[in-house]
Amino acid sequence: MNRWNGWGDESHTYEVPTKSRAALAEWVGAPMGGKSASLSEVLATVPKSRVDSASFLSFDPEDRVRHARGQSFGDWVALRSGKLGTFPDAIAYPENSEDVRSLLEWARRTGTRLIPYGGGTSVAGHINPEASGGPTVTMDMRACLV
Repeated sequence: MNRWNGWGDESHTYEVPTKSRAALAEWVGAPMGGKSASLSEVLATVPKSRVDSASFLSFDPEDRVRHARGQSFGDWVALRSGKLGTFPDAIAYPENSEDVRSLLEWARRTGTRLIPYGGGTSVAGHINPEASGGPTVTMDMRACLV
C-alpha cells in the first residue's frame, strides 16, 4: 500500500544516514524540526461532502485524503504538514467505459466537477481540487487501465 503522505510502501521506513544528514545540513541548513501530521489528524480535517449520496461514490475520509494531492514537492509539504486545504467531495471508481459514461452524464446533470486520477503522481497539480467552485469528484481510473 502506498504511503498516505508520500512515495513508498507504508510497511517500510528508511532513516537518512548520519553522513547524509550532515551533508544536507551543510548544504541547505539544519532541519527545521516539527513532526509530520498523522493520518488520523488529517482525517479529522476532512469536511462534509457537498455531493449528495450516491451508490457509485465513496465518501470515506481516507479515500478523500489519499486522492486530495499528488506527489509534487508542494503536495508533500501539504500532506506532511496536514494542511491540505481542499479535498475532493467524493471518489468514484469506474470499472469500464460504461461506468465512465454514466459518471460523465451524472456530473453534467449535477454540475459536479470531475478530476481524472490515474496513478496519483500528478507533479503538475492537476489532481488537486480547486478551493473555489462547485463540488468535485475524483474519478479513480486505475480499474479501467488494466
